[in-house]
Amino acid sequence: MTTGTARTVGVPAWTELAFYAQEPDAIHAAIAAQRQAVPVYWYEPGRFWVLLKWEHIRFALSHPELFCSRYGHLITDARDPAMVVDQLPPFAQEQLAQPGLTPAEKRGIIARGTLSFGIRDFEHFATLDPPRHGEVRSIFMKALRPSLVRKLKPLIAEIADEVFAEIEPATEVDFVTSAGHIQPSIMAELVGVSREMRDRFGEWAAAHVKAVAIDPNRDPEEVARLNAQSDSFRAYIEQLIDDRQQNGAGGDDLISIVLNAELDGAPVRREYYVPFCASFMTGGETTRILISTLAYALAVHPDQRQLLIERPELIPNAIEETLRYYPINWSQGRTATQRVEIGGQVIEKDDFVVMVLPSGNRDENVWERPNEYDITRSFDNDHLHLGFGYGEHSCPGQLLTRVDSSVVLERLLARFPDWELTGPPTPIVSPFVQGIARLPLKFHTK
Repeated sequence: MTTGTARTVGVPAWTELAFYAQEPDAIHAAIAAQRQAVPVYWYEPGRFWVLLKWEHIRFALSHPELFCSRYGHLITDARDPAMVVDQLPPFAQEQLAQPGLTPAEKRGIIARGTLSFGIRDFEHFATLDPPRHGEVRSIFMKALRPSLVRKLKPLIAEIADEVFAEIEPATEVDFVTSAGHIQPSIMAELVGVSREMRDRFGEWAAAHVKAVAIDPNRDPEEVARLNAQSDSFRAYIEQLIDDRQQNGAGGDDLISIVLNAELDGAPVRREYYVPFCASFMTGGETTRILISTLAYALAVHPDQRQLLIERPELIPNAIEETLRYYPINWSQGRTATQRVEIGGQVIEKDDFVVMVLPSGNRDENVWERPNEYDITRSFDNDHLHLGFGYGEHSCPGQLLTRVDSSVVLERLLARFPDWELTGPPTPIVSPFVQGIARLPLKFHTK
């Protein structure tokens, strides 16, 4: 992740991992060139349409009646089913074996199977459309209501102070590892996990999410390790459920909220609890990545860091600019429900459409100086970044992410007004999530 000028401008290769492993400047240069040349086009290697302009992306995301989620929501849902079928749960394998399936139906099976945690009838709101999407999402949102999130500020500050107190000044640390305990601890608190179990629960949850994800190249020993931790995660959730049922579920934690919730006029089924908790913990991954990205951004832009020290009221704005300039969520997918014309191109019914969020975030028709990191930049509805997506499927945890990262950044600046990058960061290479896997920094108290 550098700030230099890319030497060459390639062509975006959306389905190739090597494209996302390039220097960010090279990636953004390729995207910008494509956006300025042909902003809506058919990408033959992936068999999907690509939307690159802010206005087109916002249009598609705000019209679920035209672009639905039930036939896939990620760029990877458009994979060749033969390449991933063995990684799907048995019920999804059975469904894919049915004759006469359309490409859209196959994408939908892959998407639901990937998110199902092996439960045939589990409904993940990411692959649902209105009105069902709102009914399922509302259960999740009760644990993220504004009054509860804002009450977390003292806890977030306490956890951040504990973590940052362990950082030795003028000593190189991997900030991703050092700060990595903050967000799992907060999410564990929201689930209702005891303080002494926070770190272990976070490890189990991360392993559980990896265990159910498709990865045909995973080593068998790694599979066994992840499955063992996943079993521990499930067992602990079951233990929490039993405890709430025996001792009363009247708290604000996620387990209690789900226990007291209804879906279709009946209590939420028990088999939904583990997937809900796993999805909840996974949702905190955006914030965890954002915290490290903020530290990186302010290391390579020390003038902006000094501005924050002089004007701490700009911290919330710095969060927004970081999400715009260093996007974490890279793409979302939808399927056209009917023939639609967008950007002068005709998209046929059942065609898959991939929206490239960082392209919209640097659209020169929307942003002045789009390739400049400026924490004083204004954001409004006509200049709203796509870091959390847009529309009904926008990130459900965005308020928590904003509050969490703002408090953490405030506490970091209070302890260390200065820090420096001591080596190249190691990026997360993925077609839908970008971030930093390792970030070597030295912090200074003066």
